[in-house]
Amino acid sequence: MAVFSAAGNLGLPVAHVSIGDCAFASKPMFLTTVLGSCVSVTFYHRAHGKGGMFHAMLPDKGQRRCCARTTDGTFADLAVRAMVQRFRAAGMPPEELEVKVFGGANTLQNAYGADIRDMLDVGRKNVESALATLLLFGLRPVAQDVLGEHGRKLYFATGTGEVWLTYLDQNLARRYLTANARRKAQQR
Repeated sequence: MAVFSAAGNLGLPVAHVSIGDCAFASKPMFLTTVLGSCVSVTFYHRAHGKGGMFHAMLPDKGQRRCCARTTDGTFADLAVRAMVQRFRAAGMPPEELEVKVFGGANTLQNAYGADIRDMLDVGRKNVESALATLLLFGLRPVAQDVLGEHGRKLYFATGTGEVWLTYLDQNLARRYLTANARRKAQQR
């Protein structure tokens, strides 16, 4: 997770949550990410004013065999568990958390016939896995913006639980990801 200057963002720091990241913020800040078929869940504890977010690329740990060197945050089911555990360790039980779910676009929506699209729709599977795992902890999203054919860019205010979202076309998403990669390279 890279932290960069937040000019114009109410003076709060901004951190980009990359694929496989699970971010927990103990101080108010903005967490941001860009999603296509990936899924992101924001977690907010109102009484403590703390928040967190993950960015998962695959639905469940059953797919770990194909991706041996990955973090728990790569998988929606493990990412939910990791975030719940992080909040629990900080004295915030799951039943006090407010969650919101985003992402799961089917970026291949227009590329193939319906039968192939369904088989390749990892976005839908990511969302289903995240929602099912949240339910295991008694968590139901208070808001969600999922599926469809467009990617999304999110800004999550960890101190208030607010989320700002914009829809992306594929060219805009590519430009953002390229700029983010350049920024990371310059930080090294």
